[in-house]
Amino acid sequence: MSSSQLPASTPPAPPQILFDEGDVERQLLWHQNRLQSRLDGHQRRIAADLAQFHRLDFYKLSAVRVSGGHYTRPEFLSELFRPLLADGRERTLPEILKCSDEIHDRLAKLGIFSHLQMSLAATRDDPQGLEALVKVVERGRFFLKTSTDVGNGEGALTGLARVRNVCGRAEVFEASIGLGNKTRASCQVRAEAPLWAARARGELAANASERDFSGFASCNETSKAVAARLRTDTAYGAHELSYELATRTIGSLLPGASDRLVVASTQPFSIRQVAAAGPNLRSAVSLSWIRDTRDQTVFPTKGSLLKLVQEYAGLFGQTNYLKMTVESGFVRPLLSTSAVSGLIHPLAGRAVPFNDRFQLGGPTNVRMFQMNSLGPKDRSYDYLGGEKYWATGLSVLAPIPSKPDWPLKLHGFINAGSLFNDWQTLKSQKPSVALGMGLVGSIQDVRVEANVGMPLLAQKSDGARRGLQVGLGIGFLS
Repeated sequence: MSSSQLPASTPPAPPQILFDEGDVERQLLWHQNRLQSRLDGHQRRIAADLAQFHRLDFYKLSAVRVSGGHYTRPEFLSELFRPLLADGRERTLPEILKCSDEIHDRLAKLGIFSHLQMSLAATRDDPQGLEALVKVVERGRFFLKTSTDVGNGEGALTGLARVRNVCGRAEVFEASIGLGNKTRASCQVRAEAPLWAARARGELAANASERDFSGFASCNETSKAVAARLRTDTAYGAHELSYELATRTIGSLLPGASDRLVVASTQPFSIRQVAAAGPNLRSAVSLSWIRDTRDQTVFPTKGSLLKLVQEYAGLFGQTNYLKMTVESGFVRPLLSTSAVSGLIHPLAGRAVPFNDRFQLGGPTNVRMFQMNSLGPKDRSYDYLGGEKYWATGLSVLAPIPSKPDWPLKLHGFINAGSLFNDWQTLKSQKPSVALGMGLVGSIQDVRVEANVGMPLLAQKSDGARRGLQVGLGIGFLS
């Protein structure tokens, strides 16, 4: 039979679905096996690449070659890898592998690549020379997004436009606008870029916002600010140095705004007095340090958190104070505990502005109290905040009986805290304490709580809340 008479080849049949779509467990098992097969193949390729090298011999990492970076400048990548290649010393294979891991981490932290694949190859002219070959796939440069965001007790409709790798050096340019129930309107423009061979990142930002304070004070705040930040990660934690210049204005007073002078700091003030003073200029430099070893942020099961923030406001403008906050937490599979505290020390006899004072109370910190309803209050309605505070919590998180795979968890808690201005008040005033239980879930990276409880101890001025309380946010007191 001639070749022209051969029957045409039948195309392969489409792959059959190996699971019943209604059987969730079988679908999950199928995906797990598929992922494990890919991981096994990747490990076999790595083993094949390393089989030609002897573990105890010495090698020299002579070059790093990156392919697939169409928009990333070669000179930028050279700066990134130069510290690893500059010494030119010979290394054992485990040391070479450690260097390749560092190369991978540096590229991944840039945030401009969606895929990274590394391998080692011998150089042609040097039998002891090795090259790190990196295949990358760049992420899309342009990104547009509209979303409904919830967090820290408020919701907002936001629009975001982002351009990555603007000039080929892993820069990010971003602009966003938002409309919400508490932050009524906001806009921000920021630019970010890696510095010093990506060992740090610098950021410049400008923003404006209008915030509704009527939930705890009879006013709104309008602010405009510019800021510069420098961030770096080390083995001991993340550090950030920032400077911010902002002008804030209190306005849109409600009829019930306080007009009496209340001794709420080193100098008495009222909401109407703050509004009549006009814009407040704040020039502040701050330094923060965070060490977070938790396995996740929404439902952590192990690890700890320690955060320190120090701020000085008074380079120029109407503010002059020192401010310090401390936050800590400790997590185990069923139990977690956390504590926060803060202190503002006025300088040059100036009162701490209402905008910069601490606020406490609400579903994300001391539960079963209304938002920002602890601490000094005038005779009518306004909570004026305080210069010192502390709060602590203990919570138990457990799966629902007979439903361990549900995304909802049972939650029990006890919270305590106090907001005040002088140390004498701390000695004479009992803390506000609340106890409750409820259900906890998550929406993406936002934690959602629905709790039922009651205050055990409360001051006469506290905004105590009994019954159901719903909380939305990212950071919660235990």
